[in-house]
Amino acid sequence: MKYFMVCCVLLIAFSASAQVPSVPVDPATQGPDVTPAPAEEPGTTVHFGIHGNIISSDINAVVRDVAGLPDPSGTYEIALEEVYGLGLGGGLHLDVDLGLLSFRLSGDYVTLSPDEEKFKSAIQVYFPVPLTYVEGGRIDMISGTLNAKLVVLPIPAVRPYLTGGGGLTYLKTTKVKLLYNGAPVPDFEILKAQTVGTLNAGAGVDLELGPVTLFGEIKVNWLFIDEGASTFIPIGTVGLTF
Repeated sequence: MKYFMVCCVLLIAFSASAQVPSVPVDPATQGPDVTPAPAEEPGTTVHFGIHGNIISSDINAVVRDVAGLPDPSGTYEIALEEVYGLGLGGGLHLDVDLGLLSFRLSGDYVTLSPDEEKFKSAIQVYFPVPLTYVEGGRIDMISGTLNAKLVVLPIPAVRPYLTGGGGLTYLKTTKVKLLYNGAPVPDFEILKAQTVGTLNAGAGVDLELGPVTLFGEIKVNWLFIDEGASTFIPIGTVGLTF
């Protein structure tokens, strides 16, 4: 019986409270508006990252003669893509993101080493004498470039883009050591050390993986070296941006 009376009392109290008229609120007594402000549009952001490069050389180096060897049958021109394999390297980059448009400042190091047998065959085309390749001929490239990136399909997580830019590249080679009839000949360089301008253009895609972005791109590069008006070098890049 006492449980029934308690329930009745609670029911009456609830009904009475529901019938109490609401008291109008004086605007003067209200506190500050706490309505959440609309989210701001994303602004400029800066990111950094690392990347790796792989290149296929297409460089023509011209050497008119090599001291200690008979005069060549013609202009001594080495098509390096026939002598060198794929070049490998990597670098760091800094991105300034403005939304669909961003800018990337990159620093890169790439090296190419000649294949011994291919190098020997290329030389003997112009010097039909017994030659032995000992060492040397490695090409090192250190470059700095500034590229623009334009997103062409802004969909979530996957962002294809076009890219292009330019910069400077420092090239140097290690001296080639050869033996002629078993005797050493003076060392020579395929390319002289030089700092040259470079331009590039290509396309890539960003894959957004939470706080990290994985990207891959393919570009063509033009190096304006002294040994030729321009040099075409395809390059593929894969990296991470944080």
